[in-house]
Amino acid sequence: MIKLFLLFFIILSLRTENSNEAAQLSGMAQSFGYLLPAFGPILFGFLHDATNSWKVPLQALIGITVLLFIFGLGASRNRYVGSSLKVVR
Repeated sequence: MIKLFLLFFIILSLRTENSNEAAQLSGMAQSFGYLLPAFGPILFGFLHDATNSWKVPLQALIGITVLLFIFGLGASRNRYVGSSLKVVR
């Protein structure tokens, strides 16, 4: 898990042209990145209680993982954030 956390910061720095943009992007991403997972345990508990099974929460986790993979493919493109014309070489 620590390696994924480090990969997140590497991708942020590779997709910006200067340190100011990297700081702005990092602040925005971390705000949402810590806020959304805070609801994960509550949601999983609710799904477990509602279905009386771990099947639905685990299926939700698999679905979230697929979405993260798709978004990761977009984040790994050779482009700078905020620039549709500049290609990273």
